[in-house]
Amino acid sequence: MNHPAKKVFIVLPQMTVGGTERTAAVLANYLVGLGDDVSILVMYKKPVFYELHPSVKLIEPPASVRQKLGRVMYMPYVLRFLRTELRKGKPDVVFSLGYMALTLFSSLGLPTKVVISGRSSPSRVRFPNNKMLDALYRFSHSVLKQRVNGIIAQTEAAAQAYRTRYACPIRIIPNFLREIKEHRVERKDQIVTVGRCVREKGQHFLIQAFAKVNAPGWKLVIVGDGPKRAGLEQLAQELGLQDRVHFAGFQQDVDLFLAQSKIFALTSVIEGFPNALIEAMSTPLACVSFNCEAGPSEIIHDGENGYLVEVGDVDTLAKRLQALALDSQLRERIQQKASEARQLYAIGKIGDDYRRFFGEIASAKRN
Repeated sequence: MNHPAKKVFIVLPQMTVGGTERTAAVLANYLVGLGDDVSILVMYKKPVFYELHPSVKLIEPPASVRQKLGRVMYMPYVLRFLRTELRKGKPDVVFSLGYMALTLFSSLGLPTKVVISGRSSPSRVRFPNNKMLDALYRFSHSVLKQRVNGIIAQTEAAAQAYRTRYACPIRIIPNFLREIKEHRVERKDQIVTVGRCVREKGQHFLIQAFAKVNAPGWKLVIVGDGPKRAGLEQLAQELGLQDRVHFAGFQQDVDLFLAQSKIFALTSVIEGFPNALIEAMSTPLACVSFNCEAGPSEIIHDGENGYLVEVGDVDTLAKRLQALALDSQLRERIQQKASEARQLYAIGKIGDDYRRFFGEIASAKRN
C-alpha cells in the first residue's frame, strides 16, 4: 500500500494572481491541513496574491538579484537557486507547475522524484512568434523527459498527448473547485463571462453572438481585463451594443457577478482546463461553452448540464443563449444538473487524488 508523500515541494515561477498560482496555494493549504510538510518554491520574488496556511513554507529568491543580474543572467542564478533549495530541503516529491524545464534541469542527479503538470492546452505552441526559441523549448523537454517520474494531466486529451512522449505514470486529475462565496443577491437578466481579454478567450465571438440574441432587457457582462479590451469595446459600439454590454474589468470578487447572473458563456478557442466554467456551474448557472481543446467536453454533457457549441459557430451560440434567456424552466433544469460540479470537483476529492499520486511516486523511489 502506498503512503502519502510527507514532504512536497511545489515549484512554479511566482505566486501572483492566476490559475496556476491558485492551484499551488489551494493544494498546499489542503496538504498541510492533513499534516504534510509542504513548501512552495518560486523562481521570482513577487507579491503573493493568494492566502497561504501558516504552515506552508514559501521559499523565494531575493528580489534584488534579478534587478542586479538582468533578465538573461538571471536564468543561471535561478537554476542554482532551485538546485540549492531542493538539495537542502530533500523533498519526497517535487511538483512542477510552470517553467518545468528549469525544475527538471535543476533536479538532475538528485534523488527526489519529479511530477509535472502542464496547465495549458496540450497543443499550445509555447513561443508562437519565435520558431528557434520554440524549437529549443521542445528540444529541452525531449532531452529532460527521462527526469520526469510522473505526470498529472487535467484532461484525457492532455493525457493522450503526454502518452506519445513519456513512458512514466500518467494520472488524469481535473482541477479542483475553489471555495465559492455565496452572495444573497437577486439574479438579473444577464449573461456573464469571466476571463482575460486576450485572443484565446474569444470574447469577440460572444459579443457577435449577443448581437443576434433577441431577448429584450438582457445584458452581457464581461469580467476581465487585458490587451484586447479596447478592441472588444469598439466592436460592441460598432454593433450598437454599447448600452447592453458592460465591461466590468478585473474584479477581486468574481463570485458576486456570477451570483447576479442567470447564464454563463465561455468562448475560449483553447483551454487547459476551464476553471471559470466549473465555478459558474457550481454557482449554479446555465452554461454555454465552445467545445474547444481541451476541457469543456469532459465537463459538459451537451443538453444535460450545459451546452457545447463548436468553436466559432456564432449562430448556434446565439440560439443557445436566446433559448436559455427566454425559457426559465429550461434554464433551471440545466442549472440543477450543473450544480453537481460542487461535488465532482470538491477539493477534498481532487486533493486526495493528488495526494495519492504523490504517494505512489514517492513510494517508487523508496522501493
